[in-house]
Amino acid sequence: MTQNRVINSLSYLSILFLPVLFPLIVWLLTGNNPEAHRAAGKAFWLHLLPAIVAIIFIIALGVSGLYMDNFIHSGWLAVVLMAVVVIVAVASYLWSIVRGIQYLIVS
Repeated sequence: MTQNRVINSLSYLSILFLPVLFPLIVWLLTGNNPEAHRAAGKAFWLHLLPAIVAIIFIIALGVSGLYMDNFIHSGWLAVVLMAVVVIVAVASYLWSIVRGIQYLIVS
């Protein structure tokens, strides 16, 4: 149980030192340990979420740029989408730290 807590915590806290790679490695190597496997999978997708959102918004901005005639509207759309990406990234970062600490504190 203690080993699972440390591995689970490191999967989330790896956002500080090895964001996507460490949870992916733990996720792939812990197939026989369901608790660590589930926590590493959740940490992996939580770390990957800002990149996925950013890629989707870049595609949306590119497609909308093809159809908008006014550069001002396209610029405002870019600012709004960038703000959403920043909010998602900060929330993901903070939630990863909170979950990592929760795994260490809660027994």
